[in-house]
Amino acid sequence: MANRKHADGGRPVEYHGDGANPLPPPPRKRIKPLVRFILPSAEHDFAGRVAQLGIIGYHFDSYEDLARHPDCKYAFDVGSVMSTLTRRVESLNMTSDLFWTETIPTKMTGLPVDPYQYMTISADVFLMRYVSVVDCAELLTNEVFECDLARKNCNIANLKRHGVPKAVCDSLKAIHRAQGDLRIERNDRFHSGWERSFTDDDRTFRSASAIFSWGRGVSGKDIYGRKLDLDRMAREALVEMQREFNAMARPLKKDLDRLYDLLSVEFEDRFGPRIRASTHGLRVTRYY
Repeated sequence: MANRKHADGGRPVEYHGDGANPLPPPPRKRIKPLVRFILPSAEHDFAGRVAQLGIIGYHFDSYEDLARHPDCKYAFDVGSVMSTLTRRVESLNMTSDLFWTETIPTKMTGLPVDPYQYMTISADVFLMRYVSVVDCAELLTNEVFECDLARKNCNIANLKRHGVPKAVCDSLKAIHRAQGDLRIERNDRFHSGWERSFTDDDRTFRSASAIFSWGRGVSGKDIYGRKLDLDRMAREALVEMQREFNAMARPLKKDLDRLYDLLSVEFEDRFGPRIRASTHGLRVTRYY
């Protein structure tokens, strides 16, 4: 986390000094952009397989017609939920576009938000979409295993009670655990109103950003007695979020691949007998 120190209960606090006796300045943070990790959304064979089978939906005029055929219904239903998950994963790259912008917030003109607000909104979008990936993965598992759980009741505990194997549940738990502090932060931000810090002097960053948005020049010193540099603060904030994105995206790909490996086996075990017994006459070699 950017500029976070855990106090009692694990809640983040900021470092503070005062104008007369500023704290010793910490080492300057990096401002050069990191190498970006692009998160693949559908390169796994299972995702491609299900997407290919989804073509069957174009042979019917309505879902009711399609649902009369067990093989078509199963493939279509799984494909619909898979599409939701892959789109959510793909959308994480959309949020990283905000962190790897070539024009930093202090150089952008015409924005309805100031640099600090830009970082806050970008972080909110990332948190919401990243944390929801495990929810989408649980819904996909629910569909593959045909547990028929309502969306609001679809969680790992209920999936296990409906017969989902331990290996699959453990795979979902791995995705959940990897979210770690970000899930806690999501809850703090969205339910408790807590705001994160982006720099080693976030109050100054916030105030200077507001002054900048009013079209005024920004001058003065931060709490450490350093010359105020809003441009640098914005660059430091972006790099902190870049680092966090990379740290979260790399393990997410591995965890999803492990889940897809397991779901693929179950999917074929359920789909194969249905398509072999199909009577709709649409069975094509490339489908099975």
